[in-house]
Amino acid sequence: MNAPVTVDGALAGRNIGWFADKGIMKVNAILLLSLISSYANGYDGSMMNGLQSLDEWKGYFHQPSPSTLALLNSIQHVGQLIALPFCAWSCDRLGRKQTLIYSAIVLMGGVALQGAAQNTGMFIAARGIIGFGIAFNFTAAPLLIMELAFPTQKSALVGFFNAQWNSGAIVAAWTTYGTFRIPNSWAWRIPSLLQALSSILQVALCFYIVESPRWLISRDRDDEAHAIIVKYHANGNPNDPLVGVEMEEIREALRIDREISMNTSYLSFFHSKGNRLRFTILLVVGFFSQWSGNGLISYYLTLILDSIGYTSEGTQTLINAVLAIWSLISTGFVAFFIVDRFPRRTLFLISTAGMLISFVIWTALQSTYEKQMAADGTQNPNLAKGVLACIVLYNTSFNIGWTPLQVVYVVEIMPFNLRARGLVMYSFAVAIALIFNQYVNPIALTKLKWHYYIVYDVWIFVELVVVYFLFIETRGSSLEEISMMIDGPEIKEKMMDNVAIATANIPHIPIDDEKKGGVSSSVNVEHV
Repeated sequence: MNAPVTVDGALAGRNIGWFADKGIMKVNAILLLSLISSYANGYDGSMMNGLQSLDEWKGYFHQPSPSTLALLNSIQHVGQLIALPFCAWSCDRLGRKQTLIYSAIVLMGGVALQGAAQNTGMFIAARGIIGFGIAFNFTAAPLLIMELAFPTQKSALVGFFNAQWNSGAIVAAWTTYGTFRIPNSWAWRIPSLLQALSSILQVALCFYIVESPRWLISRDRDDEAHAIIVKYHANGNPNDPLVGVEMEEIREALRIDREISMNTSYLSFFHSKGNRLRFTILLVVGFFSQWSGNGLISYYLTLILDSIGYTSEGTQTLINAVLAIWSLISTGFVAFFIVDRFPRRTLFLISTAGMLISFVIWTALQSTYEKQMAADGTQNPNLAKGVLACIVLYNTSFNIGWTPLQVVYVVEIMPFNLRARGLVMYSFAVAIALIFNQYVNPIALTKLKWHYYIVYDVWIFVELVVVYFLFIETRGSSLEEISMMIDGPEIKEKMMDNVAIATANIPHIPIDDEKKGGVSSSVNVEHV
């Protein structure tokens, strides 16, 4: 029997469940240290929401005005912008592993300064340093997950990586809910310090982190990459046909990348039709992921709750905490059970349509509530509950597509030589969108009230149209095969032909089903 020439072919007939063998379980345990990178980012948004509800924090920093709040929130993303030009260089030169570890150390330093802040200036400086560290950490982690994970599990894991934003949000929300009763500055210092939890774990357990085999091959360290693929993807069996196919696909994809662009830089995004489409999609994903109204909930939930009569410190922190838990549950469910069962583009469309519907209803209820308040000064608790329900529905819709898929989609469409740069450009778009949001949202909410929601109603409709006409489908097992889809069928066929030649002498040795365990794959075998 001839050797398979695709990853799907190499996996045909074998079990590929989460607990299929020790190799898969080991690599997933190792990847937990990368998965938690999203914790610090999610913690930040929820913490700032919570701190704005704490009387101790507001008093310590002299009742921050809307413009000051905007600065306190956005400075973290300014720090990210400063770091972003160096993130791709670090990931490609130092490696995904080293970048992850060094950035965790920077994050720990920023968090320590934040927790020890004595004035607004120190707090602002600390948040800038945190943003600087997050940029490197958030760039390296999904690259390492996508490039090291078992082929059929990479999408679910990267989707769950983004879901860990909510794990950080949960810890921050419930911490601020618990500490608001402390009658001194520790009410906000404790939540501030706990932002370093994920970074402490990454530094303490750094010796267990494994480098990306794709990065190792790009640095001519093929033997190390081979050993990693054998140990974690083939459960220690060097004769597993998956090993040869993965190694040859990576080598061939790197060779084609070099042919297309001999000198890789950010200008490479404009060298071909496929790369121009990639560039457009990653910017769209970056901006849309933050300009969909979610920034209102993530950073200014306090202002929204104030506008519908929920003004008590305890109630606001409790609502923030419950929303964080629901977001983690819904995103985790989608990442593990939905992402690989439905087309990416379909999930994006369902998600965006659900966001549009819930936001339009939210706008109608909010306007009715505020008009009634202006007319006779009475609060309508039923309308307020309706607004809360719309917030939950909006969050759920966002978590169907945008939360688990935005990083997955960006990484999947990129060839190796542009993968780090693509993630940097995506992060750049996110940071710009967030800075704009965090300056505009608090001021616009205060001045325009419910009229401001109409802007998002229109904008989300525009997003739905763009997703429908621009987004392509990317489901598949191999990163190399997926990235070639966007370059056209002739490029993909060329890669497959060369892989077939390279793997022609690799025997297709059946693997005993009793040793594989887990879920059986239903992919089709492709032979030459």
